[in-house]
Amino acid sequence: MPIDGLFRRTILALGFVPLALALSAAGQTSETAISLSANDLVRRAVDNELASSNSKLRYTYRVRKQTPNGSSVKQVADTNDGQVSYLLMMNDQPLTEEQRRIEDEKNQKILNNPEEQRKRLKDQREDERRANTLVKALPDAFIYEFDGADPEPHVVNLRFRPNPTFNAPDRETQVLKGMAGHMYIDTQANRMKRLDGTLVDDVNFGWGIFGKLHKGGHFEIRESDVGDGHWDVTYSNLDFTGKVLLFKKLKIKETSEISDFRRIPENLSYSQGFELLRKENQQKVSAKR
Repeated sequence: MPIDGLFRRTILALGFVPLALALSAAGQTSETAISLSANDLVRRAVDNELASSNSKLRYTYRVRKQTPNGSSVKQVADTNDGQVSYLLMMNDQPLTEEQRRIEDEKNQKILNNPEEQRKRLKDQREDERRANTLVKALPDAFIYEFDGADPEPHVVNLRFRPNPTFNAPDRETQVLKGMAGHMYIDTQANRMKRLDGTLVDDVNFGWGIFGKLHKGGHFEIRESDVGDGHWDVTYSNLDFTGKVLLFKKLKIKETSEISDFRRIPENLSYSQGFELLRKENQQKVSAKR
């Protein structure tokens, strides 16, 4: 697994942290908000997030990713055997016949290799474990303060900064010691709509590797209700520099937009998920001709 890919997914894991604040719209506090501190609300919301992470719902969605090297558009499907993706566009242009052939060959190799599928699923589950580790640490890692209401109804702004008494239990959570920023909370849904964070200090990290992230790194993640009360990340922007293994430079700069969420059957295998994406997108291409 590429080092920057491992780091990227761990940072994105922060985007699945809903924080429940009981404040009403227009800046008026509710009785619950008065009776609970900001940190208590975070702790309650973290418990809710960890419980919701066990959802069995499956979705397909479209991901547009922009990096300094160009853009790509993929359709992704969640299956019982992990995520399946199907490349649709490069630099906002449909794939050429040659590009499609190469992609189909790559996908076929994975479909013919159960061991590779198991490895991918193992990696995804390890990412989920790291995400849960970060989520569990959030109530203790930061000091939270109410920072006013947002112009959008039922949304409030929560400012956070590192908790100086937080003792990171492992290298995975050390990255939290240098973060500060704002969280924008939908108080009706008890979900985080936006997380905007900056590294205020250099921080060490370790997710199977050892490295350091430089002060000034920034990320923004937005969540939305994508249907049926299901919340998911719909936008992310990552901009970090650092080093891994003390000498290799690390640079991550990318923006992702996730859209077109749609429910799919909950018992698909990896091959069934891929076939669903292949048929659906071949039909779309044929319809345009």
